[in-house]
Amino acid sequence: MKRRWGLLPFLCLLNIGLFVSGNLYARETLDDGVIGLSKEDVRAKYGTPSFLYCEEEPYRRYEIVPLENEGRVRGTFLYDVIIDDLYKVKRNGSECEIRFYYGQEVVDGKKVFFVKDYTVEFLNGPIPLGKIADVVPEFKPALTFNKVFQERVLNYDRIRLIFVSDKVNDLTKKLGSLYTDPDKDIKDWALSYDIRLIDGEPQNVSANSMVYEVGVSVDGEYRIGKCAQAFGTKLIKNPLK
Repeated sequence: MKRRWGLLPFLCLLNIGLFVSGNLYARETLDDGVIGLSKEDVRAKYGTPSFLYCEEEPYRRYEIVPLENEGRVRGTFLYDVIIDDLYKVKRNGSECEIRFYYGQEVVDGKKVFFVKDYTVEFLNGPIPLGKIADVVPEFKPALTFNKVFQERVLNYDRIRLIFVSDKVNDLTKKLGSLYTDPDKDIKDWALSYDIRLIDGEPQNVSANSMVYEVGVSVDGEYRIGKCAQAFGTKLIKNPLK
């Protein structure tokens, strides 16, 4: 059973939401059109999830269960875990697994769940980088991004690309400072796409480089630079422009 690739030590996937009068509120979305959606909006858009994903921090154990088992599985965790949604869908001929990971905030005395990040895995084989937007339309904003970073994944013969938007505003800076990264002075949080190439792909990345998974979250050049020495990070030309 696969753990989410956010478990790797670079801590790139951060929680995200939107705030109103100091509170987080899942009422708008970023340019991808998904991050910030409420759980109700996700289910209205994508239908009933294929499975539920339950994870106990810090990743002591996790479960993938059918919807009808939600009540039972909740009782087996040590605390009240957030229940995430997992979808098996076909997009443009590709079988995909989409996992929506939710954050939560209490608004007017009620818990509000919103998409903080999500991943799309291509189940019936990798696809070329240049074809991602055909299967993951949420990726289309990245086609114009000027900031693309290339890293090596520790202990694997694998390359990771990070497409980071230039669109930074008070909202994204506020969101980035609220969560897991201890540095509160980061000012460049923005929508980002984490692209995982298959093992053995050459470092000369192109539109033909093969991808097995896409993740969407917020990130920033400053945060990425903190890990640059460990991961051999370098800024490259957007291979899709």
